[in-house]
Amino acid sequence: MTSQQEQQQIETLECFTSSPVPRLNDECAVDDIEQMKKVIYTSNQQELELEVSAPANIQSFFAFAIPKSGSVLLDNVLEDICACLDIPAISIAKTAFQEGIEEGQFGEEICEFFVERGYCYYGFRYFPTYLDNFNFKNFKKILLVRDPRDILVSHYFSMKKSHPLPEGAMGEQLSQLRKELLDIEIDDYVLEKAEQFSGIFRGYQCIQDENLKIFRYEDIIFQKNRWIVEILKFLCLEMGRDTIEEIVKRHDIFPDRENVNSHIRKVTPGDHKDKLKSVTIKALNHSLKDILIQYGYNLD
Repeated sequence: MTSQQEQQQIETLECFTSSPVPRLNDECAVDDIEQMKKVIYTSNQQELELEVSAPANIQSFFAFAIPKSGSVLLDNVLEDICACLDIPAISIAKTAFQEGIEEGQFGEEICEFFVERGYCYYGFRYFPTYLDNFNFKNFKKILLVRDPRDILVSHYFSMKKSHPLPEGAMGEQLSQLRKELLDIEIDDYVLEKAEQFSGIFRGYQCIQDENLKIFRYEDIIFQKNRWIVEILKFLCLEMGRDTIEEIVKRHDIFPDRENVNSHIRKVTPGDHKDKLKSVTIKALNHSLKDILIQYGYNLD
């Protein structure tokens, strides 16, 4: 399996575990917005039909994340923000997954779908190849990251315990991986996967410009009110204080204790210090040094 295919596999599994969240109150409902159909095609002519609402009067923006960085939380918060402000939110990755289509099968020709005004494009768990030559100059971008050492720990428990098994080939794939993980210690797993996740981090280097806002999981997980305010300010959007508080309350979820069988297993930063051997952490510090420094993480 190629590095790109492995990244796509991670992203697809992440999409599957996105739990539906009940809608906000009726004031944030957007059921009456006019819908139109947009059809895009994969390189092997698989058809994906997207429901696209009329554009809002905003500058379009993209939202990216690293798997296990709070990506589901970011998706849910943006969906709530967009619902309340009548901004159409579109995720090719999630829609493709629902139709059993691999996002990596799309080519650059679908980039004409991304327009400069009116939309939120979200749900990305890695930088897809179809965006390699896309001009992001006039788009604001959000990127959510997390200490890659904690990401690797979280991914181990997620793959081993908490991911539900979907139907079909993906379920068989995850079931086989889960069996293999029974014989793999966490230290061996994180060392094996470190380069794979490094590739996902480095894939986002091409969007690093003045229109990118980076959020770190460690800075936002206990400060969701401030986080949402910063998102709104960056995107030049306005929202009432009560609505912000309502969104925060819906997503301020903290387990009383660690639950390895839950998608929200443990939210406290620094988990790698408790789960990994010192020699493993030292090895990760070496292999991930450039990423740790770039995003302001200490070399333990």
